[in-house]
Amino acid sequence: MKKRWIKIWKKIKNLPKRIDREIETFLYKKDKFADWLHIMNIEESLTYIEKHPVSFYRYGDGEIALMMGEGIAFQQADARLARRLRRMLKPTLPGIKAAIPYYYFHYERGLLDFVEGFACAMKIQRRYLRAHCDKDYVYLDTSLSQLYQSYETYDFDTYFARVRRLFTGKKVTLICGEGIFKDLKYNLLAECETVDYLEGPSMNAFSEYDSILKRALAIPKDHLVCIVLGPTAKPLVYDLHKKGYQAWDIGHFIKDYDAYCKKTARDADAITAFYKPD
Repeated sequence: MKKRWIKIWKKIKNLPKRIDREIETFLYKKDKFADWLHIMNIEESLTYIEKHPVSFYRYGDGEIALMMGEGIAFQQADARLARRLRRMLKPTLPGIKAAIPYYYFHYERGLLDFVEGFACAMKIQRRYLRAHCDKDYVYLDTSLSQLYQSYETYDFDTYFARVRRLFTGKKVTLICGEGIFKDLKYNLLAECETVDYLEGPSMNAFSEYDSILKRALAIPKDHLVCIVLGPTAKPLVYDLHKKGYQAWDIGHFIKDYDAYCKKTARDADAITAFYKPD
């Protein structure tokens, strides 16, 4: 009898949270957050990058956690990084674009079930971005670098053909964590003119930020600088852009393309594993 009452009490205790989740899900699926911020969708974001020689950096749940003073799997909490990320949510430099997740605010049909559930649960993150972003700014969509890990249905063939063309014929320097691409089979950068590598730590890269930036400033300015370095990529893009470089925070672009070519599973466990530190 005691166990039964404990079980009932736990259900009653958790009822407010369940009701809150249900209300948030209802509002999300009714697109009640769509007018909070101006965000291009994936198609519009890719077209913008194709047509404009911009630099860009992207925010996701990890960057939001860091701005709120929390650590994440591959970057410990850092007050200096948090301050920079918060300031950069409102870009003022010409020729540079910030990206935030479109599907946090827009109910997207065609998302993977796991990702849709994730989006419904982003109540705190949505409100954080609404409070700290520029209401008049037009953001790119963060998910352009992880399309295959986000959508169940999409014209993936056309999309990835366009992404490959972004790099075709370019001289690229890739700033990335040590050995993070060792298990990849398909190379998104195969059609670049050249690809040079500048390696940094795959964990807590911001602890070596000044050293990484110093080495990056020796890169020739006719190179497209592509950065795969977690949250550290954001200020690095910003600082390199100020020095006259075109820099892209490409995040999971390379891994996502490899997963698409391999047609890897995209259930909850597989997606969780995809985003784990390399």
